[in-house]
Amino acid sequence: MSTATSRKKQSGKHSTGSKGLMVIIILCFLGIMPLLIWISLPETSTYAGVTTSSAMIQSAAADAGLQICSQEAMGVEVQGAETAILYQIAPDCSRATDENRVTILVVGFNSTEAQMAAITEAQGTYSAWQTTNTAAFMSGTSTIVVHAAPGNQAVGQISSSLIGQSAARIL
Repeated sequence: MSTATSRKKQSGKHSTGSKGLMVIIILCFLGIMPLLIWISLPETSTYAGVTTSSAMIQSAAADAGLQICSQEAMGVEVQGAETAILYQIAPDCSRATDENRVTILVVGFNSTEAQMAAITEAQGTYSAWQTTNTAAFMSGTSTIVVHAAPGNQAVGQISSSLIGQSAARIL
């Protein structure tokens, strides 16, 4: 009888040890699983974001035969806007005039939803923007607005370059 009792005690200890080890393994797996999922997820956007000294803007200017004359951070009163950079580009910065200067405004948003809301509002407010030699694009959560004087062909050249760099045109 004492041998049977001793076997029950030993198997109980083994059973408790296995359960404890199983709980530890499960807790470790649950702790590591969110990290594994986060690492394995693809980026949320296939487009590159646009920031200060953006390679996308530099490339578009170079493709159009223009140089960046200035770039300055500015504040924009738009819901969800995090950054805004105003670029002034021209064929020759020392000889820039209103006729040959192109202005590019890049606004970075904190979410796609905020970006889409701002685009919708702007389209309603500035319904004739397409007739003023202005083009607008999206790249990730950045919105790019290119503007020049009527007749300035650089807007079309910059537009082609931005589209070639995977920016989506806003119609």
